[in-house]
Parts: sequence; structure tokens; C-alpha cells
Amino acid sequence: MNFKRLIGAENGWGGPLGTLLLLGFGLFFLFISVADLREASRLKPEERGCAAWLADPSGARWVTLVGCKLDLGAAASRKWKGWRSTKDGGVSGQHYMELFIPLFAGDAPSGPPRGVLATSDKDLLALMDGIDRLGSPEEVQAYLLANAATLDKLLEPKTLTGYVEPVKSVASRSALDVITSEDAVVLEQGKRPPRANALFGLVVGLIAVALVVRSVFMRYLVERDSSL
Repeated sequence: MNFKRLIGAENGWGGPLGTLLLLGFGLFFLFISVADLREASRLKPEERGCAAWLADPSGARWVTLVGCKLDLGAAASRKWKGWRSTKDGGVSGQHYMELFIPLFAGDAPSGPPRGVLATSDKDLLALMDGIDRLGSPEEVQAYLLANAATLDKLLEPKTLTGYVEPVKSVASRSALDVITSEDAVVLEQGKRPPRANALFGLVVGLIAVALVVRSVFMRYLVERDSSL
């Protein structure tokens, strides 16, 4: 049996290349979808202490972390930059869309963060928007003092539930560059396992692999019949 013919080499150099690319495409989708389906099969997120999770964030990707602290001073952000007024040339409508906040456990952050919270918490975003609208450091200080109770509540040790994203989005990558911790994992607050995406990826992967198997099998039958 001629292996080259089985993978389509008689169709030129593009034959085997196409077969291998389609097989690789299918196996890739199967790999990522099976991992997501495993998480999607959970009835509830896995609960872990924040310190233990930061020491080793591997394992379950849908998690509830207990006792996390937020290092808001080292946070990065994604903003809507607003639009420039044609009257005075100023910018209006500018606001925060997402914050990327390093997590820590213990008395104070130490070293580059191992985990970063990606959040669109409206209270945190409103607080940051309020600070941005101020001009002088004195105004910022007065604003923080006036909102000290709210700030303390927002930054107290938290229980956070979300989905760990090892494959970072463009926004997450940019934020991690600012935080100077490229190896940190990102916890997307409130996100659940992508069940629909996982099922779609599984179907696409199975179809791609099935097409390759069918193509090779049909060539095998032709080769077998021609050798009889």
C-alpha cells in the first residue's frame, strides 16, 4: 500500500499538505473544545483559597476564589476614548470599559502578580471615572477621602467567581504588558464555561477529522482494488 497516494500525493504537492492541514485543524478544535466541555460539565465552580490558587493556578478553569485582595494601584485598563468636540477641541464621553487588577493574598503584594482580575464591575469603573474627571492631586485626595468607605468595601478581601483564560485576548495581553507580568493568568470575573462554543468546536473538529479519514479510506479502497 502506497502511503503517499493515501494522503493525496498524486494530486500534486498541495494534496498531502491540504490533508495534513485539515487534520491539524480538526485535532486543534477537538483539543480546545474537549477541555472546555470538561469545565462545562461542572455543576458549580471549584472553590479555592486565593493564596493556594495564586501559588498554582493550574487545574479547574471555572473557579471561585476566596480571600483575594485587589492591588488597584497597579491596575491597567481598557478605555473608551470618547470623541473630540468640534467646538472647543476637547474630548467628551471618555470612560473606563474594563479593569485588569493584580490579585494578591497576605499583607501586601510581593513581586509580579501571578493572577489578574479582568472586571467590568460598575462600581469600580464609576470610581475610576470619577478620579479621571479631577484635575489636581488635591482634588483626587479629597475625592478618595470622601469615598473612603466605598473604596474600602470595593478593595476588601473578596470572593471572586470567573473563568481562567490561559489564552489571552488582545486587551488582556496589552494590560499584562502594562502590569509587567506576561506570565500571569487572567480571571474573567463572572464568565462561565463557554458551553455553546465548546460544542461548536467539537462538531467542527469531528467533521474535519471525519473528512480526512473518509478521504484516506476512499483512496485506500481504490488502491486495494487496483492491486487485485
